[in-house]
Amino acid sequence: MAKFVIAPHMRLHEWVARDKGYFDREGLGYQSGSHYATIQALEQYLKPDDIKLSFADGLLFRRMELLIDRQVPAASLFSGPYYFMEQLGFRKIIDSTFMMASLITGDPDPEDVRKYFRALRLAQRDIDLRPELYTHYYREEFPPRFRDMMDTRRWGPGERIVFEPYTKEVYEESFAWIAAHGIFPDGEMGAGVYENAILQLSAT
Repeated sequence: MAKFVIAPHMRLHEWVARDKGYFDREGLGYQSGSHYATIQALEQYLKPDDIKLSFADGLLFRRMELLIDRQVPAASLFSGPYYFMEQLGFRKIIDSTFMMASLITGDPDPEDVRKYFRALRLAQRDIDLRPELYTHYYREEFPPRFRDMMDTRRWGPGERIVFEPYTKEVYEESFAWIAAHGIFPDGEMGAGVYENAILQLSAT
């Protein structure tokens, strides 16, 4: 039987849940996928100018290196790359918030998805309580060539998972905002049908 494959996404939760045994506690048979493989799956959505290094390092790392090399005056970063730039002395000029969706591929058992998110909820509790105990996991997300430069002791908790319903109103407002800002080319935004874009599963 195929296992539930977990691909980390530049956050701490999956590492905490794995090492504290939360996936096992939930009875989730799983295997860890590659963060870089997850990034590679997004290659089709990026412009050629974004891909000048090995794509396995990802767009965030490309932006990060451009900033380090002084090839760009500013870059949009989050989580680990943002904390790394802060450690190196770069300064934040504007802050923003964002919402990240979870992508489910294939046809996993819905109960496995529930087990996964229940484990992440336990991990979120731990991160909220003592984030400094877990920031060392960021090293797992970075290409090896950066790791000797990193001091994660003062890095922040990064992405926070909020276990609240993603409502139709929020979806439609977000869809309209993305369309208005031309983030995707014409005709590539999708149908914008809320019911086709979500999977409702209670994590409790």
